[in-house]
Amino acid sequence: MHDGQTRPAPRARASELHRFTRILRFSIRQLLVCLVLLLVVRPIFEGSATGRVIESLLFTFVLISSLMAVGVSHWETGLGLFLIIPAFAFRWLTHILPLQPTEPVPLICFSLAIAFTIWQMLRSVLRAERVDADVLCAGISIYLLLGQLWSHLYLLIDRFSANAFLYPALPDHAPRLSGDDALYFSMSALTTAGFGDIVPRSPVARSFSTLESAVGVLYLAVLMGRLVAMHLHFAMGAAKTGGGKS
Repeated sequence: MHDGQTRPAPRARASELHRFTRILRFSIRQLLVCLVLLLVVRPIFEGSATGRVIESLLFTFVLISSLMAVGVSHWETGLGLFLIIPAFAFRWLTHILPLQPTEPVPLICFSLAIAFTIWQMLRSVLRAERVDADVLCAGISIYLLLGQLWSHLYLLIDRFSANAFLYPALPDHAPRLSGDDALYFSMSALTTAGFGDIVPRSPVARSFSTLESAVGVLYLAVLMGRLVAMHLHFAMGAAKTGGGKS
């Protein structure tokens, strides 16, 4: 019996799902590549106009890739656009207007966009049924995004609190924290390296650096435990399926 409505064929739906999965995988891997390049290229061109343009381009690719990676449903895509478009606009306005990247409004927009991306990607990793290259890329991307998120939070802290950070090994350092210094200190705290050339001084800065170190250690522990559990569950399921067929 026909209800008068034309339904898409199962093969067409499967083709659309396969196409979307390929785009999603590409975006996750592209996001990881852009994050790694952002860490490597940024210090090389520090302080130059060319470096700022390259950094903005990589940051744009990070935002676009993250939106493609997390925008599964309509509301997720809409919320992602709502958070990412202001961050994208402020990033490029710094090349046109006398607007510093360390202004509070751009930093808040960047932080919200990155936090949304981390939350959505973390959900996808925890809900995955098996460990593959995409899950591993997403897990590494989350870790690097955590460093980016905390670097923007450190810039906000330094913006509203004078002398929030000390530089005992850098006597000629400016009193304010730069974007490169914030990312460097953030990755040092996240990986618990702690070289000691930048030290949090204010109570808020110390609290956030301690929290970041705890998050970095706990994230790796939870992620490794989850990946091992997924792998064992998939292997046991495959073994049961193979045993049942035999």
